[in-house]
Amino acid sequence: MIDRYSLSVSADKILKQSSKNADFKHIRSFNINPLQKASIFIEDGGIKHRHAVWGLLPHFSKELVNRGNLFNAYSEGISSKPSYRIPIRQRRCLIPADSYYVQSENQWYRVLRRDRSVLFFAGIYDTIVLDDNEYISFSLVTIAPNRDLISLKKEMPVTLTDEVFNAWLSPETSLKTVLSYLKPSENYQWIYYPISNAVATDGHNGPDVHDEIQSERTLFDLV
Repeated sequence: MIDRYSLSVSADKILKQSSKNADFKHIRSFNINPLQKASIFIEDGGIKHRHAVWGLLPHFSKELVNRGNLFNAYSEGISSKPSYRIPIRQRRCLIPADSYYVQSENQWYRVLRRDRSVLFFAGIYDTIVLDDNEYISFSLVTIAPNRDLISLKKEMPVTLTDEVFNAWLSPETSLKTVLSYLKPSENYQWIYYPISNAVATDGHNGPDVHDEIQSERTLFDLV
């Protein structure tokens, strides 16, 4: 389960890596968690940026009550689950990030690329219109971890490369092709380090969230 991530880099860095729309203005945050608004990219007559709530509220919901339960969509069986079966076919998104956080054995860790590059997580989104107001929300797609992260004993986000961005976003892409993208990242690309458990405190959002703390881990723990 991934319930916190960060997007603290500049818009220029995101645009340079992804060649997205130049009018992109994102919400910068060191600690994004469910039911907060965050940046996503969708296909809507071209690739567009949107601010959406993290935690899917399916289009068939009868009222605008989002408890944030659907913030992760595990890849296995995603195409058949009621809340996900239409979004995975027609409403996919990219979620920009620079790291994510997991708790393992009562310790929080920051997980990121070795090269500190911008990440683009695979996501699905949905919209609901109630009282003439459009509400857009999303889930982050997760999968079993690769070798780099298996010792954390947590799922990892499905992270896409720029070669498949357009195909992932396009509603014309076949389900078979879409599902083929749902796989762990290649090994030897990820690192992680311990951070303060204060990351789990509501409202704690500043550069210090990224600070590494002293740990009893040895070099043999860093895969």
